[in-house]
Parts: sequence; structure tokens; C-alpha cells
Amino acid sequence: MKLFRDPSSQKWLCLLLSQALILTSCVSYHPRPTQDVPFMERAQTQESDNIRITAAVLSDKEGTKVFGTDLAKKGIQAVWLEIDNRQDQIYFFLEQGLDPDYYSPEEAAYVCHYSTTQKFIELGLVAILFFPVLFAAPVTYISAKRANKKMDADFEERGLHHHIVTPKSSLKGFVFTPLDEGTKEVKIVLHGDEGDKNFNFFFKVPGMRADYRKRKFDALYPEEKIKNCTEAELQNELSKIPSTTTNKKGTSRGDPLNLVIVGELNDILNAFASARWSETESLGFKSSLKTAKAFLLGKTYRYSPVSPLYHDGRSQDIALQKPRKTIDQRLHLRLWYSPLRLNSKPVWIGAISRDIGVRGTLKTWNLTTHKIDPYVDDARDYVIQDLASVEKAVHYGFVAGVGVSPKTKPGKNLTGDPYITDGYRMVVEVSENPSPLTSFDWKFPDFNEKS
Repeated sequence: MKLFRDPSSQKWLCLLLSQALILTSCVSYHPRPTQDVPFMERAQTQESDNIRITAAVLSDKEGTKVFGTDLAKKGIQAVWLEIDNRQDQIYFFLEQGLDPDYYSPEEAAYVCHYSTTQKFIELGLVAILFFPVLFAAPVTYISAKRANKKMDADFEERGLHHHIVTPKSSLKGFVFTPLDEGTKEVKIVLHGDEGDKNFNFFFKVPGMRADYRKRKFDALYPEEKIKNCTEAELQNELSKIPSTTTNKKGTSRGDPLNLVIVGELNDILNAFASARWSETESLGFKSSLKTAKAFLLGKTYRYSPVSPLYHDGRSQDIALQKPRKTIDQRLHLRLWYSPLRLNSKPVWIGAISRDIGVRGTLKTWNLTTHKIDPYVDDARDYVIQDLASVEKAVHYGFVAGVGVSPKTKPGKNLTGDPYITDGYRMVVEVSENPSPLTSFDWKFPDFNEKS
């Protein structure tokens, strides 16, 4: 300790600290070679009429490694694309078909630039305590400018710059799209003189902690409980299902079980992804912080967790949502895997409602809850409109079982919000491929009847 009391020692210590701060304030940019990051292990390939498309989506961590900067933090996601045209005609790659809000390589790089202004502010705050750190300012400025220049060159080299695919040639590189977590749809549209060529990919992007990824669906029901139904039998079975969700103990009634989805898990996720629905993160510390931040700042959080509701003794197996511009407003859907089957396809029991705002309540730990639109049938009917618009619904119909809750005597969910319903649950069968929508061979209710 006596060493540091000596003026000469203090001088050398300050000098060493200054040099260390100057070195650490130097901004550097270190992208990694594409082949060093194994995202291509998840690549998918489709081929049609001598056109071969290979695509892959980078996760948040992979994007950071490949491009040396946190793309996800800026809301950007890199998609690798290779188009091999073995035909004798020219095709124009319609990048807007992949996503209308795509970024050019130069734009993506500029969005990710190191901010010299922010660095100066950070240095200024430190300089209040340690003045010599101001000598690091020129180093920070020059190194940031160099790093940004290197970043521009790297994005330009790896990005896809033109959209013309000449005969017997290939086009490959990264395209930069808005960030999608969970399931991401990648649409490739090639325009030619003889018509368009369309290719649709769906990717499970690593990283999201979604509820359904923890479920072992095959273990939920023993084989003897699985019941494969005809359409008529399914209509009868669905009418026997409880009318609402419950709390964990099963002692209080929650939201109405007003929706049924028929289809394999991947087909459901892909269908809703096509209609721009988002998967939902599991409720945890990190997702709760994101939710609180979005709430306080009045912003959206596409993957905000939903509170657990219960059916058949467990909380929802899947939660999906379609948010507006703030976290206060969204459509949210919960689904439970059931032992029923229609033509060997799983049947999922669901509850859907529309959040229209936030209100105070004494029934939750944080004293707030979403307020739902009381006319829950509107949210129910929105689903068929949405899936039909992207040609992902093949059949639909209605079954009884919810029970009528008229305006004069509405039902109430677990947080006391009233709901009004005609008493029917809608059944939708999703399609793996684009399909026209037809109704099940069921008698339709008379929705004009007054309850």
C-alpha cells in the first residue's frame, strides 16, 4: 500500500490506467467466415422445373457470429439464399415477396454501425471520475469509423445485390429481413415471362423458449384413449367438452373454449406463421422484464408471454398471438392437445380472445391485467378469415358446447372481464399446402336467432 502513496508511483499508475482505457476504448469489428458457423445444417432445398432453391435462417447468436454485430438487437435477421436457374429463361427474384420491409445490405450495415456519439457520451461519463480517459476519445472515434467501414464492406460482399437470375446461372448471398423468432416463413417468388415460380419454406429458428417445445405430446394420453373420429363423430365429441377454461385448481371458470384446430403441430405453426401470428415465450424472469419494458414504453413485444389458463388438468400447450403496435392490444390464442383425431389428424381445443387494453385488478400479483373485448365471437371468427386469406384453412364449421352468454347476462373470466357469445365453438382444419376453403358437412347454426 505504501507503494501507491508515493507520487511517482501514482503517476505511473495513472499512466498505465490511461493506456488501458485507451486500448479498451478501441472499437473493433470481427465477423466470422460463413463456413465456421453451422447454420447450413438446417438448410432446406426445394426444386421444381429445373429451378433449385436452397435457404437457411440464422438464429440471433449465429447472426452475431457471422456478421460480428448483434443483428437481432436491431430487429434484423439474415437469411441465406441460393437460386440455381437451370432453365433457358431469365427470372426476376421478387425480394419484396419474402418481406416487404427487407433491408438492403448497405442499409442493414448502416443500422448496425457503431455510434461514435454514444461512445463519446460513455467516455464523458467516465471522465467525470477519471479525467485522462478523455485522451481515448480520438482513438474511439477513429477506430469506430474504421470498424464501420469494414462492416459496410463485409455486408456488401456477403449480401444479395441484384435480383436477375440469368439462364443457366445461380444467384446466392444473404438477404436481410425483419426479425422473426420461433417459426419463420421464407417465401421465394421468381417472376418469368411464362409466369411466376413460388417456393415456400418454414424454419424453426433456434433460441425461443416457447411452451410447446417443452411438451411431450405423445406422452400426454395413453394409446387406448386416442379416438379417431369421422366428421359426424367429431361434432358430437366436441359438444361434450367443458365450456370454459379454469384456474389451476379447477374451481373457477375462465375464458370460453370457443375454438378447435385440426392439424399436425407443424402445420398449425406454419399456417399461423403465414398469417403473421407470433409464437409466445414461456413466462420467466427475462420475458417478464421484456413485457414490463414494452408496457412502460408503450411498445410492442411480439412474443410476450400469456398467463396460464387450464383445461384437462394442465396449462395451455401452445400460445400464439397477433399483436398491434403496443403490448396492450393483441389477439391471443391458447391451444390444448386432445386425444381426439379427425382422419388421424390431432384435434386441439382452444380459447381465443382479443386484448383491447390494460386495467387495474386485485386478482393478479402485479395488480394489472389485459381487458378483453367482450364480444369473443369476433376474435373466434377472425381466425378463419386470417387463415383463409393465406389459403391455409381447408375446412371449417361450428359445434355447440360453449353455452350462450347474452349481453343481458354475460359470462365472466378469471379476472372478472365480461364476455358475450352465441355459444358455439368454431372448428378449423388447417392445410399443409395452399387449399380452397370448404365447410364441414354439418348443419350451420342460425346466428340470426336471438338468445
